Amino acid sequence: MRDRQIFLMVAMVCFTHCLPTAAQTPTSRPTTPVTTCVNSQCHAQVLSAKVLHGPMAQKKCDACHVSTDASAHLFGLTVPRNKLCTFCHVQSHRTVVHKPVAEGDCTGCHNPHGSNHRFMLVDDPAGGLCFRCHPAEEFKAKKHVHGPVAAGACIVCHEAHSSWNPKLLAKSERELCLFCHDDVVAGLDALRHVHPPVREGRCVTCHDPHGSDHPSQLRGGAPGLCFSCHEHEGIKKLIESGADVHGALNTEKSCTVCHVGHGSSMPKLLRGPPMDLCLSCHSEELKTDDGRRIANMAKLLKDNPNHHGPIRRADCSDCHDPHASSHPKLLAKAYPKLFYAPFDLKNYDLCFDCHVEELVTVESGIGVTGFSDGDRNLHFVHVNKKKGRTCRACHEVHASKRPFHIRDKVPFGSGGWEIEINFTELDNGGRCAPGCHDEQTYTRLPVAEKSVPKAGLHTESDT
Repeated sequence: MRDRQIFLMVAMVCFTHCLPTAAQTPTSRPTTPVTTCVNSQCHAQVLSAKVLHGPMAQKKCDACHVSTDASAHLFGLTVPRNKLCTFCHVQSHRTVVHKPVAEGDCTGCHNPHGSNHRFMLVDDPAGGLCFRCHPAEEFKAKKHVHGPVAAGACIVCHEAHSSWNPKLLAKSERELCLFCHDDVVAGLDALRHVHPPVREGRCVTCHDPHGSDHPSQLRGGAPGLCFSCHEHEGIKKLIESGADVHGALNTEKSCTVCHVGHGSSMPKLLRGPPMDLCLSCHSEELKTDDGRRIANMAKLLKDNPNHHGPIRRADCSDCHDPHASSHPKLLAKAYPKLFYAPFDLKNYDLCFDCHVEELVTVESGIGVTGFSDGDRNLHFVHVNKKKGRTCRACHEVHASKRPFHIRDKVPFGSGGWEIEINFTELDNGGRCAPGCHDEQTYTRLPVAEKSVPKAGLHTESDT
């Protein structure tokens, strides 16, 4: 402090005697020391600013300037330029420092004499100060611009000089976003499943804090944005290579048709219970791009009370992959595409995820199926024929009015003819009279005659 006082006293010596000599014209520069630089003839305009620097308001130019050659009217600074401001304005630099501050370039943002803007800023902070160095064109032209950016209120989110947070953020990323968007996480604590970026406060993983061409300032559209994290799960590769892709993914909302971005009470951030979610779209007949028609599943299930096990469990994903599949109809595993197909066990991976293989591979029906005449396995009889029958030749895969999911009719030939099955359940067996064979009746062995092991049996009725 004493050194500074001595320095200023020396500087004041150079500014004794106030009036210019008679030989000077109103527009000429003084060539001898003067006591003030601000008068009607010199530098008076600097006093017209609304906000004046303290020394300027007191007309004490010598606080910052010193004459180096009075005869040539040359001046220098009392302290090197990059240290002049901090000689009075001490800055407690935090870990992240604004580049102009670090370089001592305070006049990049502040006018050292005065300004019409607060803090003597060289430009309107809401109109273009930050944009002098940080071009706004790249995000101001976006369809969706963050409110503070649109208003030029950068300091809502960023510190001007230094910060403890990356990118000069005024608070941690999570605190900063929730300072305004607290409604986004309202109730999230009560949900069992929260998106990791939300839970960890990494909002900018999905959202651009300045501007975006996507709604909610998302960094990209789905599914591309989702793949930036979920690519390792194989979903991207499956969708890109799958023969059948879920139609929902080809809509504008894509992944968000089924999933929410922040949190859910459902696993995998689903918007609702899985089956309810599926039926929210499959409540009307749909047509695929290749012309195939998909039944109104909600109506089908309502009209047919005998539901397949996965339907009863309300889990369509037991049989269908909700994203994409290399199998037709988004089936999770292999299942014959043709209605009639020679039997090959590997083509029925889907069915035998739940049903035991012996259902069709052994001739004796004891212990493996109720569709038996005595101990004769009638499933084995039906599939092991020259013209093999797939499961859906007799069974509805979703729901039926008849027991054991038996169909009313099956298609035959390309002319659209449908064969009536005419199945009737009997006390210990059943009877059917389809067009493919004469009326047949089957009777299971009485329970006392059976020797059925308990372990490994399928527990659901399978005819």
